[in-house]
Amino acid sequence: MEPISVKGRAFVDAKGRTRILNGMNFDHKQGGADVFRYQLDDDFFTTYAARGFTVLRLGVTWENLEPEPGQYNESYLRSLDAIFAAAALHGVYVFLDMHQDLYSGFETRVGDGAPAWATLSDGYHQRKPFYVWGEAYIWGKAVHRSFDHFWANDETHGKGLQDHFSALWAMLARRYGGRSALLGYDLLNEPFPGSLGGAMFRKLGAKAVQEALAGSSLHRRELLHDALHKGRPGRALDHLSPAFLHAAVHAAEPIGRIFDREMYSPFLDRVATAIRRETPNGVIMMEQSILGNVGAQQFTPPIRVDGRREPNQCYAPHAYDFTVDTPLYKHANSARVGSFFAAAARNQERLDVPVLVGEWGSGGADPGWFPHAHFLLDFFDRRQWSQTYWAYHEGDLDTGLMDVLSRTAPQAVAGTIDYYLTDRFNDVFSLGFTQAEPAQAPTVVYIHKPCRAIETDGSYRLTPLPGGASLLELQTAPGQHRLQIHF
Repeated sequence: MEPISVKGRAFVDAKGRTRILNGMNFDHKQGGADVFRYQLDDDFFTTYAARGFTVLRLGVTWENLEPEPGQYNESYLRSLDAIFAAAALHGVYVFLDMHQDLYSGFETRVGDGAPAWATLSDGYHQRKPFYVWGEAYIWGKAVHRSFDHFWANDETHGKGLQDHFSALWAMLARRYGGRSALLGYDLLNEPFPGSLGGAMFRKLGAKAVQEALAGSSLHRRELLHDALHKGRPGRALDHLSPAFLHAAVHAAEPIGRIFDREMYSPFLDRVATAIRRETPNGVIMMEQSILGNVGAQQFTPPIRVDGRREPNQCYAPHAYDFTVDTPLYKHANSARVGSFFAAAARNQERLDVPVLVGEWGSGGADPGWFPHAHFLLDFFDRRQWSQTYWAYHEGDLDTGLMDVLSRTAPQAVAGTIDYYLTDRFNDVFSLGFTQAEPAQAPTVVYIHKPCRAIETDGSYRLTPLPGGASLLELQTAPGQHRLQIHF
């Protein structure tokens, strides 16, 4: 497989082609495991690649990898070895996601992430959620204190928590840095600012109440009318507009600035340095705090290793409608989520790196949310972002979810992409690119179903895939090129 690196705001391979990566999340949050929860073997990857997926985000936890200080779970790691090996046979890239939710599982096992030995909660205990799992981020003392100790790098079992964490990543870099399927390292899922995060939520909530009572961004009469009207919960939620949410989130951003610059940035630099001392391979990925999921601006500077900007880094934002993980998610509002990802686009400009959206969606196979999914995929395509959908569940590759995720898209482009888009009304896919030099390898486009016509100025061949899909390999000379596929 071609190693992937970063050039400007694009992912590129060793032959100079721009790469667009589409895939899914495969998470393993449950603690106490000796093998990864899904059997991602040769049969699985045959189907996965035939659906047009070229990457997967492999969600592992500190608890499963290092159940005791300095003792790595060799049985679990061997199961990851097998996934990397099978993925490489089918041209699928893998990046490791060190997953956490609420820092740790605590006694309730609602969250996941750190092992008990690395969870310093100052005697506070986690309570079971009343409505949604993430509410402990708002008022959970055990969550806040555990993160506070982590960001302070407080000592346990002979060294700082972040030093233990960096050593874990160094071990993974040694083990997987030479694997051809490796894409990179997602250092920490949705980092939470601890007690500062609780203060951010309080600021956000107070501003939301103020805006609801007296602000100009909310039409209170129409909201009340729709809220009281039976069968209109979706219309009522639509009144909570991007402008309303921006006003609320903006109030918390000064606290977020402190976290991003004084706590999160040094952490990223520390862990990235530990990885780079083991291997130059793999893209290092920066996420944002969990409030970035609802559009909070980020202030973290680019990652630095030994005082120099890391050349192979990317931005990996997440965003969901605030109704996610509740029964109201079927009313997810595309304008709201679009505004959240617009904030991520501004962060990309500031960082000047490519984007791989680490998480989005979460709607499953219910076709009611498919228009929202199409909206987001079109948003990503306009910005030439790679993405991994949250999240795979057993059997998803044979459900209606593939009507959304398995789609015609470029995989490797011999030059700079000018645009690519899907016209769903006319059922046409279009790609434009500019090629500066003779191509070392063809442009490759995945075609998800039989097509009736292909228009292009180059020569091409089609390789059939299972299920009626195909790969188009396009040979072109230097210049500007256009491709249209009609269905």
